[in-house]
Amino acid sequence: MTNASLISLAALAVALSIAGPVAAQDASPIVSDRTSDNAEFDESLASEQIIVTGTRRTDRTVTESAVPVDVFTAQDLATQPSPNLQTIIKNLVPSFNQQRNAGADGTAFVRPPTLRGLPPDQILVLINGKRMHRSALVQVAGDDLSTGSQGPDLSQIPSVALGRVEVLRDGAAAQYGSDAIAGVINLGLRQDADGIELNARYGQSYEGDGEDIQISGNIGLALGEGFLNISGEYVDQSLFNRAIDRPDSAALRELGIDVPFPPTRYGQPEQDAYRVVVNSAVPFGDMNELYFFGNYGYADSEVDFNYRRPVAVTVPGAVPFPGQPQRPDQTFGKSVGTIYLDPIPGLLTAGGAPVYDAGGATFEASAFFPDGFVPLFMSTNEDVYGVIGVRGETDFGMLFDLSAATGQDRIRYTMNETLNPSLGPTSPTDFYLGSLTQQETNFNLDVSYPLEVGFASALNIAGGLEFRRETYKVGLGDPESYAIGPYATQTVQRADGTRFQATAGVGANGFPGYGPDSVADGSRNSYSAYVDVEADIVEAFTLGVAGRYDHFSDFGDTVNGKISARYAFSDAIALRGAASTGFRAPTPGQSFTSNVQTGFPNGSTVPVATATVTPGSVTGEYFGSQPLSPEKSTSFSGGVVLTPMPTLTFTIDYYNIEVRDRIAITSPFQVSAADQAALSALGVANAFDLGQVNYFTNGFETRTQGVDAVLTHRVMTGFGTFNSSLAVNYNNTEVTGISRPEAISGQRAANIEGLTPDFRGVLSTNWTYDAVYVTGRLNYYGEYTSYNAVPPPAGTPDLTTQSFGAELSFDLEAGITLQDRFRIAVGAENLFDNYPDRELRNIYPATGAQASGRLYNDASPLGYLGGFWYVRVGMDL
Repeated sequence: MTNASLISLAALAVALSIAGPVAAQDASPIVSDRTSDNAEFDESLASEQIIVTGTRRTDRTVTESAVPVDVFTAQDLATQPSPNLQTIIKNLVPSFNQQRNAGADGTAFVRPPTLRGLPPDQILVLINGKRMHRSALVQVAGDDLSTGSQGPDLSQIPSVALGRVEVLRDGAAAQYGSDAIAGVINLGLRQDADGIELNARYGQSYEGDGEDIQISGNIGLALGEGFLNISGEYVDQSLFNRAIDRPDSAALRELGIDVPFPPTRYGQPEQDAYRVVVNSAVPFGDMNELYFFGNYGYADSEVDFNYRRPVAVTVPGAVPFPGQPQRPDQTFGKSVGTIYLDPIPGLLTAGGAPVYDAGGATFEASAFFPDGFVPLFMSTNEDVYGVIGVRGETDFGMLFDLSAATGQDRIRYTMNETLNPSLGPTSPTDFYLGSLTQQETNFNLDVSYPLEVGFASALNIAGGLEFRRETYKVGLGDPESYAIGPYATQTVQRADGTRFQATAGVGANGFPGYGPDSVADGSRNSYSAYVDVEADIVEAFTLGVAGRYDHFSDFGDTVNGKISARYAFSDAIALRGAASTGFRAPTPGQSFTSNVQTGFPNGSTVPVATATVTPGSVTGEYFGSQPLSPEKSTSFSGGVVLTPMPTLTFTIDYYNIEVRDRIAITSPFQVSAADQAALSALGVANAFDLGQVNYFTNGFETRTQGVDAVLTHRVMTGFGTFNSSLAVNYNNTEVTGISRPEAISGQRAANIEGLTPDFRGVLSTNWTYDAVYVTGRLNYYGEYTSYNAVPPPAGTPDLTTQSFGAELSFDLEAGITLQDRFRIAVGAENLFDNYPDRELRNIYPATGAQASGRLYNDASPLGYLGGFWYVRVGMDL
């Protein structure tokens, strides 16, 4: 923790006397009226807030729930420093985290969150109670917490479209199906039938970069007795950079090479995006309505890859770790080797390949890029989702909801300012790399009936049926983007008759395109049935039981159950708890990804194909793969709810989540000549090109334990209302078993346990007086540890592991509403410009950074943007 941590704490003490968490007043509609376990009070009491997540009853409130549920309103989302929904939830829910992952291929654009330290595909996301489709990106380049996962992309939904967000912090696969292991996020869309809301926001970092412009709006229209609500958002996000110079680039400038400064920018990608959300419902008959909702999102994003050198250069070596001696001088070779263009007439190798003249004409990448180059990786993401249904109540009191949903996420990659070295002087410099597509179709029927059986409440009996079809596709790139050109491997002869081997990279340098061996188009179907019953057995005791059966066409059946209970000793104190089993079905991307990348690993002089194959393929089975089975979980939770007065609530909940058969990508298997021959005999077309093989497999187990504690308080005085909340999360994940050692390295196992801070806390307070408000928020992130290798035995010097200190940031916002319709707010995120601890591993004294120019670790939950100021204006018509 650096730069004014003590000032932050001192300022907090002052701010707490004048500011508070987001809480709405009629005169200040920009301020939140969120209420929940983890929320401030509005004018209504928390006990009056009806929830729809985690229960099938229609009369259950936040504090009456047997499991912890947080509820956040539209105003609560609107007053966060960031417009990105994923970042907003991170600010509101202490157990929800995300990392930066700058420059990590597609992960830089689709940032994977974690909930309770568990990956994004163990978080179920709903929109209006209906399952949201996944992103097309399988996180093969992500951090060790999320590698191999495939979850939804929350950034596709603009916060202006949301009327409320409910976060269920409990396992719920028995109620909602696959993925609901860590919890459930339910995004409730706005239902305004009139009014126009317009918003604009401008901000930038204290460093002067990272300019962020957001324009959003919402309009509500009446459709008879129904409504049509339309929301839109445009985001223009500029790049911010927190890298500095590289040791090789500084030396290259001394040679007269005009290397950009800094050579590679690490931070926030550039992005232009627009998103539209529609929500509509029209009543018909006495008790029924037809509804429709959906979204369309489009985003163009780009990020730098590493700088490529035009020539070799030698620099002073790095210091591996503080207190260790500096390494000897290090030579950074030129990034793209020399291509020899002139074959010697009539001279061939034993294999019939031409022999090239070392003294003849040559080609260098510097012919295209004299000062070196930085490949520019770009993504175009289109996301579309739609649901249509009918719901209502029968004459005998049964509620029903019949719906159909379809969704698609498509990502297209391009790479500019690079080349395919194996094509030599004929290489293009711009490439279309191919596409990823995730498609989902759901048909769903839900019914519920309140049956009077003599309990303190009706016995709510709910049930449902569901059909899902999921498809995953990988689309072909330009041939030049993946081609193994004529100069991939060359035999070159010197004037004295001696020979050597020269190699050139294959495919677009930085990210080879998807070739014919990578194209995929796989689908699966699933059928589900569930039952869920709940009742107040006596006035003080609530009991719920749920069970679900799922059949998947690719791996078979799974049955899961859940029991939950709540006992109220009085209006002021209650106990609650739940136990459940759950599962996460292998995602289509994990089941059907087939990708071949060609390179020169470990000094090889011939191109080696590294293939990610499907678990059921001939090649995969030859190397021991088995069909993927679902991840299985067992969850327990229990807690206390204290409401000693209407303005004070305290909850504390313990949770324990065991996940078995977790899915991971194996380490590469080396393919020998004998393996190639055997695979060829089995009919594998490209067997003799294979050098390495990996695949997705079930391979390890984890146990996650933790505690959530939330305190909310409201004080009304003659000089305004103060609303305060304190939310604290303790979370610890342990790798408890490894059934396939090749599925998870010791390094990844250590990072799963160490990269997420054990402690996270959010202290917020808000002061409102008539049309004015001030909000302050202190974010605390505990220590975390990053491992760059397998931890060494005890007593052995560890030069690859670094522990990072706790991190603090303070957010402050002040706003006013004028004439009941014009809103103005100014604020700062990370007001005191705090940064995480710097990297200490492999630092070059000449620059004070790593070889890439990076200063900070991507695992920092605080991030390394530093301070960010913004102005927001709005108007209601």
